[in-house]
Amino acid sequence: MELLYKYNDKDINKEDFKRALKKLGIVTGDTIFVHSDIMVFGRLLSKNRNKFFTCMLDSIKETVGEEGVIIMPTFSYSFCNNDIFDVENTKGTVGVLNEFFRKSKDTQRTVHPIFSCSIWGSRKNEFTNVSMDSFGMESIFDKLYKNNGKLVFLGADFHSCTYLHYIEQSFAVPYRYIKNFKGIIKDGNHQYNTSCKFYVRYLDKNVVLETNRLKDNLLKRDIMKSVKVGAGTILAVNAQKLYSTVFKLLKEDIFYLLKEPVDI
Repeated sequence: MELLYKYNDKDINKEDFKRALKKLGIVTGDTIFVHSDIMVFGRLLSKNRNKFFTCMLDSIKETVGEEGVIIMPTFSYSFCNNDIFDVENTKGTVGVLNEFFRKSKDTQRTVHPIFSCSIWGSRKNEFTNVSMDSFGMESIFDKLYKNNGKLVFLGADFHSCTYLHYIEQSFAVPYRYIKNFKGIIKDGNHQYNTSCKFYVRYLDKNVVLETNRLKDNLLKRDIMKSVKVGAGTILAVNAQKLYSTVFKLLKEDIFYLLKEPVDI
């Protein structure tokens, strides 16, 4: 068994992550969206980078099975930076495990010039055709919701939860607005001009996302579950439950997801 980490004189391997995921309620056939930070669990033991990444991903794949779906963000923000988005070659900006996942032959990347994701599983084709509305209907986040998916934070902090912007757009919070970004997409031998929508925050209104209050609320009410692995933590929450919970909280306080209220 390949050893992955050591923490407090205890070795951590793939089976420890599989047990943790199952304890969080991740089962065969699940659709999961994974945010990751693999540096938090302990001292790295594996000296083979590719074998290490493969073991980490195998722990997830073996938990959900081929009938499950794994979605990992490979966000590039290409159109925001006036860059061409090359589906095959543009690097993701959200972690080394995600980038390894993107390059894997058994994954497929969505054609989205800002919030692309790479997808694994026998049903991956159901998730790859996404709209150019980043957080709207038929976006990857909308597909996660409609398929009763789960969000998994593999060492990553809950603050990385991009899905919250999908909820904000559905609720039409007044501190964000739809902005169009134009650019060029290169998909294989096909290159074309297009545009996409991004629900951006008002830069002149000190809009600062604050998620600790929501995180504590979800954990206290057992809507989100938490398991320790070494020095790190894995969190899991059902996408539909998160959606309905945040909707209710926004009805009570439109600024619930912000550090402080802003002038509208």
